[in-house]
Amino acid sequence: MVRVYQLGALRLAQLHDGYGAIDGNRVFYPARQEEWEAGLAPDPTGFMLNAYQPLLITQGGQHTLVDTGFGEANPSRRRDMQDGLRELGVAAEEIARVIITHAHGDHVSGNTLLRDGAYVPAYPKAEYIVQEGEIAEMRERNDDLWRARFAPLQALGQLRIVDGEVALDEALTLWPMAGHTAGQQGVRMVSQGQHAVFVGDLGLSYKNFETPQWGASWAWSREADEANRRMVAEWAVEHDAILILYHDPRTPWIRLARAGAGYRATPVK
Repeated sequence: MVRVYQLGALRLAQLHDGYGAIDGNRVFYPARQEEWEAGLAPDPTGFMLNAYQPLLITQGGQHTLVDTGFGEANPSRRRDMQDGLRELGVAAEEIARVIITHAHGDHVSGNTLLRDGAYVPAYPKAEYIVQEGEIAEMRERNDDLWRARFAPLQALGQLRIVDGEVALDEALTLWPMAGHTAGQQGVRMVSQGQHAVFVGDLGLSYKNFETPQWGASWAWSREADEANRRMVAEWAVEHDAILILYHDPRTPWIRLARAGAGYRATPVK
């Protein structure tokens, strides 16, 4: 079942591309398990449920997809975001834009499909948008991720590389928030006085925003990751904004209020 939320004139639909497990001790570094585990039901080794949840934004009949999930790279998972698109009646050919938050496989492997020995765009009419800081080293290395998931798009003129904050239109703005990776970006949304932001992996759980110093141990820069998490949290409080998380399986949509040195998250129903 696809979750749909109306943000002013924007329809936001959360797609599901499967579930996995992740080490909570790495998600909430440097916290200990006894500090973060309440409500998350980790197993004895600290692993907890992890979701993969791209977002479809529809405005005036135009569809923008944020992240593309695993695509066909992980066929053993139990959920496929394409099921959600079919439920919404949206064909791949109707996606006008694809915004890539960052170039990790669980966010970009669905960029392309392998057909007759060649990689082709999964969304054949879409412009794919990514930050220059995110792909510079990958492009220079010419690694598998670049060759399979980005270079075919560039060859067809479908890859748009941006640098910094970019307003795509009156409702959607690309918001750089490097830290998890060198060029991660979020998507800031505003419509009819309502605000939301898709945060990519700036926080993998709502608890990363309640206690911003807890962050992914594998972040490109833990210092920048925490600084941007605090910046986004403050913006969210000031604008009564919804934060939309890619990985949180139980509370992926939250609002924040200040609470002592941190914040308190309230699930959005």
